[in-house]
Amino acid sequence: SVINTGSSNSQVTARTAYLTVTITPSSTSSKIYVGAQGAGSVIWGSNGILQSEIWRGDITTGTVISVAYNGLSGSGPANGNEHYITGQNFIVDSPNTTNAVTYTFAAVKGSGGTTSARIMGGTAFPITMFAMEIGG
Repeated sequence: SVINTGSSNSQVTARTAYLTVTITPSSTSSKIYVGAQGAGSVIWGSNGILQSEIWRGDITTGTVISVAYNGLSGSGPANGNEHYITGQNFIVDSPNTTNAVTYTFAAVKGSGGTTSARIMGGTAFPITMFAMEIGG
């Protein structure tokens, strides 16, 4: 597993990769259990959605294999302010290879009235990710 306690991340509007982990399956029939989580936040107008993702590969050329939507909806009293949400994803993948496989934990602002989003990071809010072979 990997833990990122680096510097805190800023609010963004584009998909951003936060952490990667690499594993080498022992057989082509192996199943890989992948999980990631990090404290996140959104700035919102009418909705505030943090879309967290796990990708097989990187966020440019890889394949998204898990998407989670976490957030708020409606026009509450604190519109335009930062609201805190945990981004977390867990999936069992079948990569069908014995070559090293890299998984990436990423996030992007969700649709609707979400202005920006982030997975926070830093020593107070570490981002964690793991990959383990569970069958083959």
